[in-house]
Amino acid sequence: MPDTLFAYIDSTSNAVLSKGLSPNDFVQGIVHQPKHLLLLDPVAEAGEYDPHTGLKIIDSPEQIHNFFNTKTFNYSKGNKWIDFNDPTMLKELTPLEISELLYFGHMRTHLHSPFFYKLQNNFVYFNLGNETMRVYYRYLDEFYRILARKLTRIVLEKINDRRSFFRKGSSVAPLDGEILKELYPILQEGALFCLTQTELKNRMYHIPIYLSDEKGWRRSTQNYKKEQQVAELTYDLAKQRWALEVDNDDAAFSFR
Repeated sequence: MPDTLFAYIDSTSNAVLSKGLSPNDFVQGIVHQPKHLLLLDPVAEAGEYDPHTGLKIIDSPEQIHNFFNTKTFNYSKGNKWIDFNDPTMLKELTPLEISELLYFGHMRTHLHSPFFYKLQNNFVYFNLGNETMRVYYRYLDEFYRILARKLTRIVLEKINDRRSFFRKGSSVAPLDGEILKELYPILQEGALFCLTQTELKNRMYHIPIYLSDEKGWRRSTQNYKKEQQVAELTYDLAKQRWALEVDNDDAAFSFR
């Protein structure tokens, strides 16, 4: 498990740049499971060739499930795809729309909307390598759910890390993604979750959250100062309860 999680939300496009979330975290956390995938890498090995777009497609939930469980998807940098709802509408894409998709895949940014009317896509997914992803979410609730599941698993592992083989481990109540929505103003600037606490203090686990920027995931937590902390997420083991405290009066928000 990572010692930090970083997330930055581009509010104009619902793109989330994250560091510390794995492809598996994404797949297990989403609700709107893709029905079909259009792979945005023209030389992708997976999938079947679609002559209309010149790209590969993965054309059934079963094939998608198998694709999501391959080592290529989980460990290889450069995986990129957009989901689509109806194969017949894929054939209706114009040359201009196909060129937009090719540009999207090459530059990892959109020319117009990242959500195409004909595709009815819920995601555009880019694996940048080293557990760094940029994903466009039609519904940001999906991202909050993924992040909440990840934080729950991390805290579960942390508090049980030093348990003996013969001692029963502690359970952790699931973190509700709704709680994390209060962090939206911070996530718009960039937020770093510090997960380095190694033991419980008064049966509490503390996750300080620092205001960062879009490139904050590149820096060590040692470079963050106390005054950059703008929130704290805590888990009370005795009460089995999560709590989030946000410092809305922090000087870092004075420009908003």
